[in-house]
Amino acid sequence: MSATTVPATTVRRIPAWAVVIASPLAALVVWAIAVPLLDVPLVVGDPPYTVGPVSVVLVAVVATLAAWGVRALLFRRRRTGWFVTCGAILLISLLGPLGAATPAATLWLALMHVTVGTVLTLGLAPSRPR
Repeated sequence: MSATTVPATTVRRIPAWAVVIASPLAALVVWAIAVPLLDVPLVVGDPPYTVGPVSVVLVAVVATLAAWGVRALLFRRRRTGWFVTCGAILLISLLGPLGAATPAATLWLALMHVTVGTVLTLGLAPSRPR
């Protein structure tokens, strides 16, 4: 009888550059469902500003790059700290949609924030210690 060893599973991480692409694409999917498909005007603030696809992409990319930098500087191998920080920042970011003109716009903007936050949190999560 011979002893067989089971190879250790390797965790294949998503490259950070892929998260920079996935985050705005996910936000654009939510925007595309809300605005062209369901005809929900995403109007926020005073003076009123209509959230368009360019602003959706720009904000998602900036948020992703900022999160990537924070992870690189502070959370190399600290998964718990990463998840706590992402959760706190997501809760703070959800204050933004409260300034929407309609309840439907508030819902869709909040969904956009949660979508981008989820992609960032899971896509940029530090690898597990071995």
